Amino acid sequence: MARPTKQAAASSRASKSADDSKILQLTPSDIILCIRERALSAAAVAVVVCALLGGWLLSQPKEYQARSRLLFDRKEQVVNIREVVDQSITGNRNDAMLATYLEQATGLPIATKVIETLSKEEKIRVWRPYADPDAPVPHNLDSIITRIVSDNANASQQGNTFFFWISVKHRDPESAALLASRFASQFIVYLLDRNASVNNSALAFLRSQTEELKKKADESELKLQQYREGTGMVSLDESRNIVVDRMKALSSTVTQARVTRLAIEAKLRQAETILETSGDPLELATTAEFSSLASVQNQIDELTTQRAIMGMRYGIKHPAMIDSNRSLEALKKLRSELIVTAMANLRNQLEKASNGEADLQRELALAEKESLRLDEMSIQFNALRREAETNRSTYSQLLNRLNETMVTARLESSNVRLADEAFVPTTPISPDTRKITLMLVFVGLSIFVAYPLGLELLFNRVRGWADVETYLKLPLLGEIPSFKKLDAAVRPHLLTQSDDEEAQEAVRSLYSQLKLSSKIDVPKTIMVTSTLPSEGKSFVASNLAAAFAAHGVKTLLLDTDLRRPTQHRSFDVPNDVGFLHWLNQNAAVPERPLEDKDLGIRECSDNLFLLSTGGITRRSSEVLNSEPVEKLLEALRKEFGLIIIDTPPAGVFPDALAMAEHAAEMIYVVRYNHVSRPAVRRIIERIGSTGIEQPGIVLNMMPAGRSSSAYYSGYGYYGSKHYSGYKKSDKA
Repeated sequence: MARPTKQAAASSRASKSADDSKILQLTPSDIILCIRERALSAAAVAVVVCALLGGWLLSQPKEYQARSRLLFDRKEQVVNIREVVDQSITGNRNDAMLATYLEQATGLPIATKVIETLSKEEKIRVWRPYADPDAPVPHNLDSIITRIVSDNANASQQGNTFFFWISVKHRDPESAALLASRFASQFIVYLLDRNASVNNSALAFLRSQTEELKKKADESELKLQQYREGTGMVSLDESRNIVVDRMKALSSTVTQARVTRLAIEAKLRQAETILETSGDPLELATTAEFSSLASVQNQIDELTTQRAIMGMRYGIKHPAMIDSNRSLEALKKLRSELIVTAMANLRNQLEKASNGEADLQRELALAEKESLRLDEMSIQFNALRREAETNRSTYSQLLNRLNETMVTARLESSNVRLADEAFVPTTPISPDTRKITLMLVFVGLSIFVAYPLGLELLFNRVRGWADVETYLKLPLLGEIPSFKKLDAAVRPHLLTQSDDEEAQEAVRSLYSQLKLSSKIDVPKTIMVTSTLPSEGKSFVASNLAAAFAAHGVKTLLLDTDLRRPTQHRSFDVPNDVGFLHWLNQNAAVPERPLEDKDLGIRECSDNLFLLSTGGITRRSSEVLNSEPVEKLLEALRKEFGLIIIDTPPAGVFPDALAMAEHAAEMIYVVRYNHVSRPAVRRIIERIGSTGIEQPGIVLNMMPAGRSSSAYYSGYGYYGSKHYSGYKKSDKA
């Protein structure tokens, strides 16, 4: 059979973390199946709950509702001195004033006023339906009625109109109408009293604040005028302009003086550098101060030339030569004096330029100081001016507000009036049979759906063939009963060491079902794994290997649980040689594995051989993915017709995923009622992504009487019973 490439397997392992992070959710088909399996119990629970809830709701006392209607009169727009102010209610549901009125209409203050207007007989009438028939009138009757009334009163807007309802619920219809009308009238009275009180207090407050602000405005203006007179701030702007112009002129002059000083200083440094380096004096002649050096130097050069010509004609002591030397010395002395004089002149010019620049800097600093003084005076002046303007503006605004309030106080005090009084209701609003019926239908349907799903989430373990084939989407190879009465040493060898026909028939049934379901014929490699420890994978692997061996297939049982091996104990052999021992010896892949002493393959019975782990290690993933293991398996496939690999639990360790690359088929062992369906399905999908064939699932440790008689695996159970019954009748 063609196996997936290593690249595909690596890609599958790379997506492992993403698969693990996904929460396995129920699909629509899973939900339908859950509901179908538990439909009767869910329907029974829904009927009982709905019956109890419906009976309780229908047994509640009847309540009546009475409503009075009020109207908001839209006020005209108030004309302000500066603008038109709209103080009316818009009728929109987001109107803040309307929402405030709706909250106030049935609030505790209004409810208290309503109770105060009731007579003693009316109070008793309001209280009696909520008390026991023989109960005496309590001494705190007003507080009880207030609580009853406030809990059952409500105000709501009628659509997007200017009407709103005041609704009152009560067990007595006449009391409901009485209270609804009283709420409406008392709310109107409350608005009238409140508006009058608010207008009077507002006028008094505004008058006092207006007078106080007028005094503050006058004082701030007087203070500003006194500051102007004391500091001569009348011509502040002109003084600042003069100082600014002066600073600009001084800044320009200072810049020019600095440039002049730097130029003189550069000439002086150039001359000093030439003199210090004994350069040609003609280099100094390029500046104006040393212009006379050029003529003197020319005379020196001409005299030097003549002297050279005369030296060829006359001797050194010749009178002409002596006169020439004297003239040359005189010219050189004159040149030195000219240089000294020019240098002194440059130094004098530099000193004058530096002094002039310093004087200009001092004048500029004085001008800047004067500008800062004027700025400080300007800051204080502007602060006083702003204070005066602010006080005057606030006074003007408050005076306008006072005038507006005086006009408003003369208008109508309330814009709410009664539109319709409440009438006595004739039919109760609760219990509402229609609403109760709809609610019970909804509750019943919710229970009918939620009850099976809740049980599924709480008890979602694998327990039968329906769980395997419907949820896990794989065939059921067999159901193996729980052989608790058998000795633990006999369980791995049911075909060879047990006399229990039921146990033997269960193994044979598993073998037959696997032969029917398998798409691959021998030679092949089968991997046996499970989700968690103690599910019986090693038990299934050893008995399945014995079944194939009994049918003439040369079978090797390979234990790859390198962390906790068990097969050597099942066959009662030491674990000194085997898989890990061969790897640790760095031995080459044997041509005849049965003869390799490091592998130590043992023949346990006819055609059945065991290759144990040969030790334990925690590095099992690295070992199983190594190249020597792959080559060893290739050599073993040539020697044996069938290799059954017992792997660690796939839900705990990744070893099974690694061995899936070397196997053709996988048999998944699930212990009855031990592991959840989502966990099994997640592992099966992950291993199935490697391309391995999955003939089906083995349900292990089935309780007595739980075998699925409607499925093939049940035949083994009933066949063993029929066979044992036949033997008993034959003996008789």
